[in-house]
Amino acid sequence: MKIGLETVVKELPDKIVKDVDYNYLIPVIPKEMQKIFRFPKEKRRMENEDAAEILAANVAKKALDKAGLKPSDIDYIIASNTGGKYTLPMVGCYIHHKVGFERETPVLNIQNCCSSFVDGCWIAQNLIMGGLYKRILVVTVSAWETSGGAGRIDKTDFTGSLMGDGAGAGIVSTQNLKCEFVSYYNRTFGEIYDTVAEKIMGPKYPEMEEAKLQPPISNFLFTTKEFLEWWQQNWDSFGIDSINGSLRNAKMKLSDIDTVIFHQPFDMLYDHWIEGAAKAGLSKDKWIHTWDKYGNLSNSVIPVNLAEFWEEGKLKKNSIIVLLTLGAGFHMPTMIVRWLA
Repeated sequence: MKIGLETVVKELPDKIVKDVDYNYLIPVIPKEMQKIFRFPKEKRRMENEDAAEILAANVAKKALDKAGLKPSDIDYIIASNTGGKYTLPMVGCYIHHKVGFERETPVLNIQNCCSSFVDGCWIAQNLIMGGLYKRILVVTVSAWETSGGAGRIDKTDFTGSLMGDGAGAGIVSTQNLKCEFVSYYNRTFGEIYDTVAEKIMGPKYPEMEEAKLQPPISNFLFTTKEFLEWWQQNWDSFGIDSINGSLRNAKMKLSDIDTVIFHQPFDMLYDHWIEGAAKAGLSKDKWIHTWDKYGNLSNSVIPVNLAEFWEEGKLKKNSIIVLLTLGAGFHMPTMIVRWLA
């Protein structure tokens, strides 16, 4: 039984934020990083209290429309949001109501941060294999600069400049497939949990003017000395080890890979994944991304890029694609798919 994506779509705010809009943060970038750190050239932003809900509902409707389906054709929903107005209950129930799904259609909200789409597809695949469901909608949304609520970026922290807003959605089924799931692989590094978490705290630089314009927010801790030391010891192997794991599960070789679509936190991190893979024999030109167009879209990077590259004709029929993700916590779910469209 082939299981994969019947469709995949993206939803992005109209407002474009440029790299120059963050020049005020240059003085607070650590000196050792100032020569190598850069802001994405542009990204999208929805400055609305209900940004997460709006984007999630819109992308869910778009997925149904593109597949020619009605809400009654979906019998399970998996949803995830990073950022937004509420910490709980996440956006699954809102999508369920706003789009008009039947009351008996279950909703599962998951929070595996930036890896949530790949993990959601893996969960959906197994639910379908179990015979209980036929079509599952997987929705992810990133909304980092709303007018309130947890998950908002700190406008005084240079790492906040990396985050973009957007949403992606896919319908997992056995019918009319655009791609087939071939394998899944995951590794978890829980020993660094305390250095890459996120917690509520005040602005990093309370004396800055921007600090007066925001309530308490959630800040990531991944600029800690402990994490940077751990990361420097592992960054070259981090991507290729996960790719090799997914290849083993698929009974494939490195030479079988045509394209790598990956989580794009920022270039100082993913450049090392690309370099490490190149040393192992995976050509750099197989890695494609939208970093300078959308920044770090968190859990929505994979579906947004998959949809975009499909629209642009960059995904060829029968090509083998690696979906490489990185979730805070710290784990790296990786999926191999065969493109059929």
